[in-house]
Amino acid sequence: ILGLFLSGDEEEKSKAAGSEGERRGVKRLRDEKDEHGRAYHEFREEAYNSRSKSPPPPEEEPPEGEEDETLVILDTYTSDLQFRASRDRYGGQPLFSERFPGLWAGARSTHGVTRGRVCFQAKVTQNLPVKEGSTEVPLLRVGWSVDFSHSQLGEDEFSYGFDGRGLKVENGKFEEFGESFGENDVIGCFADFEGAELVELSFSKNGQDLGSAFRIPKEALGERALLPHVLCKGCAVELNFGQRPEPPAPVPDGFVFIHAVPAPERVRTPPGPRSTEECEVRAGGVPGMLRGWRPGVPSVPPGSSGMGGSDGVGPSLDPVRTRGPEPEELDAKSRELLTQQAAQCLSKLVQIAPRARRNFILDQ
Repeated sequence: ILGLFLSGDEEEKSKAAGSEGERRGVKRLRDEKDEHGRAYHEFREEAYNSRSKSPPPPEEEPPEGEEDETLVILDTYTSDLQFRASRDRYGGQPLFSERFPGLWAGARSTHGVTRGRVCFQAKVTQNLPVKEGSTEVPLLRVGWSVDFSHSQLGEDEFSYGFDGRGLKVENGKFEEFGESFGENDVIGCFADFEGAELVELSFSKNGQDLGSAFRIPKEALGERALLPHVLCKGCAVELNFGQRPEPPAPVPDGFVFIHAVPAPERVRTPPGPRSTEECEVRAGGVPGMLRGWRPGVPSVPPGSSGMGGSDGVGPSLDPVRTRGPEPEELDAKSRELLTQQAAQCLSKLVQIAPRARRNFILDQ
């Protein structure tokens, strides 16, 4: 990966020095090809070759002005790096969707709640075009999670999602729920904290109640706030936190949109750096992986095999595969293909990361 940080001239000198050393009989301590797999070398080669060809990527966020802390919007500091938020931060879609149609991208809101009866809505506004021959199906997963959860909604503790295949998912366990949904459907997400011992999470589709999906013991949740969370693959999503004059679908009596909750009763996630100059890049030890970190939040939660923090892309294939009730068995060819896609995605994200107002760990 050192090729990412060397200029072309410096790398040529490094190669020349290595060749000269071999001609003089200096024994190489380790063959690099023995240490790394094929996907690693493809990532390295693509990153090096595209370095001078690719124009600088646009800023992830507009650099001018201060963020209005009274607004509930999507938080680009905790979102996946591959999630491209709309300019108003009330929606977004995955980056590289045509080239990598299987790539998931997730984002949470800037604020959460711990009380009341609160809701928000999510609409699949468009299924994005994919490359010819792709068998990937666009999907949206929507629900609630806590601040330190993975971006893969529903696949770890205190993370609760409703999947477009008519499934609910909690802590990696999928069950049938409601019905399937897709383009132009409006999904209502409701959190009811009014119960004595349980927090109840329910959903609706185009205004029709689908019933209760999750009942969370308040004792287990503790003081953790639940935040609106979306995870999309191959589609664009638009959110209504209550900023719209009229909701796109009716909501039950007694529920208020999160934007209407008084500011002192909302919980703000820690804001990110104000500029890229305030950000920090660290080196780690897992080959070929880029992941984000935030003060006080583990970048790789206990038990994680690689997909860590908010922005992790690397050895774990979670961001480029679709999980469900039945464990997905990958043959060697499929796994190799997914590994190549993950490595290629990584090379693109490495180009974007320096312009994002975030902290990163680049594992070497």
